[in-house]
Amino acid sequence: MNYYVLSQKEESGCPIGIIYADLFDKFYPDTKGVEFGFFPWYAEKGKPGPRTPFPEGMVLISKDKNYDFDIRSVSRFFYIVSDEFLAACHRLNVSIFDSVKIDVLSETGESISSKSYNAVLFEELDVRSNSDPASTFVEENGRPVRFKKLILSDDWKLDLFKYRRLISGSDSLICSQAFKDLAENFKGIAFTPLETVLWSGIRRI
Repeated sequence: MNYYVLSQKEESGCPIGIIYADLFDKFYPDTKGVEFGFFPWYAEKGKPGPRTPFPEGMVLISKDKNYDFDIRSVSRFFYIVSDEFLAACHRLNVSIFDSVKIDVLSETGESISSKSYNAVLFEELDVRSNSDPASTFVEENGRPVRFKKLILSDDWKLDLFKYRRLISGSDSLICSQAFKDLAENFKGIAFTPLETVLWSGIRRI
């Protein structure tokens, strides 16, 4: 099966780079005094073992004017995805730790998208035990930090996945041909074939 690396694609409502938004437990008309970094979905980043579940009623408060993307990361560990993107995940073999419906609002409390969104936490894989032994890496202190070449085993089953503790584009999501076919009309995503990818050129989703 063919596999593809997901990268940010600039379109209307699909900004490149970091989105100017933070995820809160509820809407705050003034966020300046709210230390969002203490919320568990930020504070527990990289924590081994179980994480605190996303609560109901979460709100992404944004400085951007409009969103029309189907997936973007808000931190290195969780994503904002459209209902359509999440439905594609549920149709295929995708390991999701947690997800919850959210509102996406401006700083004044107005909706900035016609899409409905969810906060999603995907499982992150260990690269040594979840790639073919022929894969090669750039390493620091004996630990892989980015790919030279990623090879998947012939019996690989996951349709959307990512690896933990990688950098420089190697930390982006990867999908199967089956997922790409479902995502054909999704906005803000470019798909690069795994066999030809230049990892440093990937703008991580």
